[in-house]
Amino acid sequence: MYHALSAFAGQVPRHLSSPLLLLRILALLLAALCIAGPTRAQAPALPQIGLTHAGIDIARTGKLYLDEGELAPASAGALPALVAGLRPADKVDLLGGGYWLVAELRNDGVLTDWVIDPNDTLIDVVDIYLYQPDGTVRLLKTGYRQPHDYLLHYGKDVQLEPGKSYPVLIRFSSPYYARTPMFTALPRSDYQRLVARENVMIIGSIGALLALTVFNFFIYSITRDRSSLYYSLYVLCYAVAWGMTFHLSADMFDWHDLHWHYVPFFLLPVISTLFYTSFLRLRETAPRLFLLSRVNIVLPLLTLPSCFLALSYAHTIATVVIAIWVSMALVTGIVVWRRGYQPARFFVLGFLALLLPSLVILPANVGLIPALVTNAQLFTLLGGTLDGVLLAFALADQIRLLRNTLEQRVQERTAELTEAKEHAEVVSRHRIDFLSAMSHDIRTPLAGVIGMIKFAMRDQSVRGRTEEYLRIGLQNSESLLAILNDILDFSKIDAGRLSIETVDFDLIALIDDAIGILQGQADAKSLLLRCELAPDLPRFVRGDPTRLRQILLNLLGNAIKFTDRGEVRLHASALDPVAGLTSVSFEIIDTGPGIPPDTLPRLFQKFEQADHSTTRRYGGTGLGLAICKELVELMDGAIAAESRVGVGSTFSFTLPLAVGAAPLAGPDTGPHREYHAYRLRILCAEDVRTNQIIVSTLLENMGHDIRIVENGLQALHALAESDYDLVLMDGRMPMMDGEQATRLIRAGGNEDYRMRDRSIPIIALTANASDHDRARYLGVGMDGFLSKPVDEHLLYDQIEKIIALHLARGRQLRAVDPAQLPSACHADLDAQFGVAPAACGDGDGSDAGAGKAVQIMPLAGLSHKHLQRITDAFLDEAPRRLRTARAAVSAGNAQAAAAAIHALKGSAGYLSSNHLHALCAELEAEANAGRIDHVARMLVEVEAALDQACTDLQASSTAAAAD
Repeated sequence: MYHALSAFAGQVPRHLSSPLLLLRILALLLAALCIAGPTRAQAPALPQIGLTHAGIDIARTGKLYLDEGELAPASAGALPALVAGLRPADKVDLLGGGYWLVAELRNDGVLTDWVIDPNDTLIDVVDIYLYQPDGTVRLLKTGYRQPHDYLLHYGKDVQLEPGKSYPVLIRFSSPYYARTPMFTALPRSDYQRLVARENVMIIGSIGALLALTVFNFFIYSITRDRSSLYYSLYVLCYAVAWGMTFHLSADMFDWHDLHWHYVPFFLLPVISTLFYTSFLRLRETAPRLFLLSRVNIVLPLLTLPSCFLALSYAHTIATVVIAIWVSMALVTGIVVWRRGYQPARFFVLGFLALLLPSLVILPANVGLIPALVTNAQLFTLLGGTLDGVLLAFALADQIRLLRNTLEQRVQERTAELTEAKEHAEVVSRHRIDFLSAMSHDIRTPLAGVIGMIKFAMRDQSVRGRTEEYLRIGLQNSESLLAILNDILDFSKIDAGRLSIETVDFDLIALIDDAIGILQGQADAKSLLLRCELAPDLPRFVRGDPTRLRQILLNLLGNAIKFTDRGEVRLHASALDPVAGLTSVSFEIIDTGPGIPPDTLPRLFQKFEQADHSTTRRYGGTGLGLAICKELVELMDGAIAAESRVGVGSTFSFTLPLAVGAAPLAGPDTGPHREYHAYRLRILCAEDVRTNQIIVSTLLENMGHDIRIVENGLQALHALAESDYDLVLMDGRMPMMDGEQATRLIRAGGNEDYRMRDRSIPIIALTANASDHDRARYLGVGMDGFLSKPVDEHLLYDQIEKIIALHLARGRQLRAVDPAQLPSACHADLDAQFGVAPAACGDGDGSDAGAGKAVQIMPLAGLSHKHLQRITDAFLDEAPRRLRTARAAVSAGNAQAAAAAIHALKGSAGYLSSNHLHALCAELEAEANAGRIDHVARMLVEVEAALDQACTDLQASSTAAAAD
């Protein structure tokens, strides 16, 4: 048409004079205008965009058309025809699709190096057609599936000459758009700086998230706190989600799959909910919110398949799910914070940091508001990174709170342990006091038993079966004393072990003694007690005879106790030597009821017996077999038990014993005639008359002068008035005990009593026989220690050392004249105890009293005169002790009452009737417990029993005097 109009215009001047021709011309012009109008509507001019020195968004000025499969023209001249046939589009549909963007770039500046950058969303395919001034076209390919000139960015370099125009046709398509795409043209230098800045923030943020992941995984591996685990998974999922969004997987690993892009975003609410329900302790702090938070787990998991089944809708669904999650998490954090859980404040700040970008980005994602930031993805990533950091602070604050709580718990626990330790120390001290008191109470009568038996065995008239009975009684008493020493030695108990000695002893004699001790029990039950010794059994061995005797007595005693008919047999034999040691096997076989198989494994445990009826029927604590097992193992042996119900039991043990030599001859059990070369003046502080008699007799037989006092105060008085060579000091006495007296002696006395010799040797003489007591007495300044019952030979050795000490110091001592030694005459003792002088000789040795009247128990080896002196001492001392106890009760002094009753109980132990002794024991327990009112009521009964005993003793004494 343009060419036709031009040809026609050339003919106009020639035909202008014709009117008809003029009308024809006007008609042609109107027709040309009608034809030209539709042509311009179909091919509008391209929108021009002037470029100077700043970036500009082509999409804002350019024209947007739908891509319906058209092909891009090969030259700029064909571009108008293409544009004329395209269908315009109002905006980019975020659910995906293909589009054309058309514009004309005019370089109005001086820069030639430019970049066209599709950005602000993921775009699957981008083709940029840049038409040159010469009509040619340059195709630039970019987008998600194409290699990128710039890391993590879609930008493509272009050359634009100043003053020239460049039509540009951009074709882009994607299954979804996170937001409306932007196509920015900006100088290359500016774009390079932008890429560098954004890449630093992208990689730095993702790196920070990964670092937080690793660190909190490490924290979880130590603490096993699920909050740290869930937090690590949360920030890891966040890093993966944004790493895929910024094409790290595509640029670094060439992995392209849009279906997986939103999977981490759907998992974020799930993992985050697990984290904050654990971190905020919602189950305890807000149970309803805990249940409501399940929505953030169920809803994302239900909608996650949209990534694979409806990819175009996945972005929109994920946006809604994330909005619900962030809102609910923020509300939950605020509620828990307001309820006093302080670490929740960082949690709230973290989700605020995540929510603020969401408030700007999410509405724009669904098209509710225009885009307010140029790079929404980076803005959101920075907010999420700040959220991760603040959540790390929240965890750290929780750890701080836990640490403070732990420190508080540690302090409370330390205080509890300190209190428990102090309580244990108090209990230990009380136990020590109890053991010491029990040791004193048990050992005092036991000392009398052993001492009197030894005196009896010195009597030349004791022969035959009586001597054998006394010997067995002495062995039983000494065995009881040895066992008592082990039980009361709390230092060994605390250490969890008992000491084992190694000496030469006669094994066969030891076995015979054990059989002899228990023969009476077997005879009483009509049991046959047999002993079978193998011919190869060595006679003399090296080991611990006390422990071995204890084991044999325990096992044999158990067998006799539990066997009603038949026999008990001890079989001993030697096994093959190993490493120079001969293992000796002992078997104790009985015909008792047997032990059930299920009981055997726990038989050697503490406080265990075959069944619960055993204690009721036979008594005992169930410690015997446990002690045997411990002793056997301490001696490197082994113990076992076999049993068949209804047949009997066999207890066997083996001990490695070295072959020994015949032990040196023991001390003569007959009369001891040895005396010292020098005669000492000895002061003995002892409050129990029985012990006074025994110690006095022993010392006088050794050739020494003896003076008896009853307490530490009297000892101070005696040492202030006269010179002595030795003090035997009891530990527990009325008015002043041995420790207090020794301290005063070593200090030179006090204002009332000035010591003549503060360095005088002092030997402790006490029934408290443990290592603790020994150390305590030596610690206050005593020079030696002897336990009751007094061993005559140890006493002799101690005095021998004192004599040597005095001679070394140059002290003059009196030599002993054997003619002056007491043999059978006890005039000095008679004078000391205030009884009529006894004639030389032992008297007739008849018993004192008969029938049911209370009397002093006759002790073999003590003459009638000795028994009479003990009777007189009891009649003088026992009422005085009762008066002291009554006065203490009236004054409300339970401790003084207990001490007086304790002394009375010791004296009552020598009476033929144990009624008074039992009452005193019960009364002492009440006094020690501080129940003074109970003691006052019981004193009446004790007084009546004592009056009866004194009446009987007085009658017996009168009758004896009349004879």
